[in-house]
Amino acid sequence: MGELILCRQPMAATPFYIENASLNVYSLEELCYYIFHNTETLSPDFISEELLTWIDEELSFPSLADRLRALKESDTPFHVQIETLLSSCGYLTPGEIKDTVREVILFAGLSPAEKKKKVADQLLRNGRFRRAILTYQEILDSEDISRVFYGDVCHNIGYAYAQAFLFREAAGYYRMAYERNTSTRSLSQMLFCLMECDDEKALDCAVADYHIRPEQIDMARKVFEAANSSAEVKEAQQ
Repeated sequence: MGELILCRQPMAATPFYIENASLNVYSLEELCYYIFHNTETLSPDFISEELLTWIDEELSFPSLADRLRALKESDTPFHVQIETLLSSCGYLTPGEIKDTVREVILFAGLSPAEKKKKVADQLLRNGRFRRAILTYQEILDSEDISRVFYGDVCHNIGYAYAQAFLFREAAGYYRMAYERNTSTRSLSQMLFCLMECDDEKALDCAVADYHIRPEQIDMARKVFEAANSSAEVKEAQQ
């Protein structure tokens, strides 16, 4: 996780695997740390029977597992279940627990597409580009999403493809993004990807289609060349 976590409860011999984060946790404190830092990706199925069994058998904490199971079976609001879990080990302060619960409540008010985007965003941050792309594409198949939101999802798909060095595919999604969200950031990334592909014909088409001024394309080339030079210097120093 990148940080030293003081654990007062027993450590599990077998970890609990959090699939969205590709992460193993070995203690209740680590689980609370994950929840605190990834609130926006939580959904009611996070407190699953698998998690409750792990808390019961691996952490030897049957009383907590029973409390959570009872809350879940009685359809208690998800934020109350999370508050119960976070309050069980003393890892977070009361203020941190309160803030986390507030975030869970706010997240519950998002649309299904917005919730799915939060999950895809985390996959993207964790470098799971293929899973992120598939999740983003599911969002694009959704109904009743705004034009700008659609564009923002396309932008992130473009970013995922670019991180996988698939610059032509990335350029296509950045183009779709710009046509919907009109973000100069999406436009710039599309130009950079076309430059990376050394596709002057496609670049000329983009300049014509979007009425890009000569000084704008010149600036984009300078930024692109400077970024490439910096990358080459770093590679030479390794």
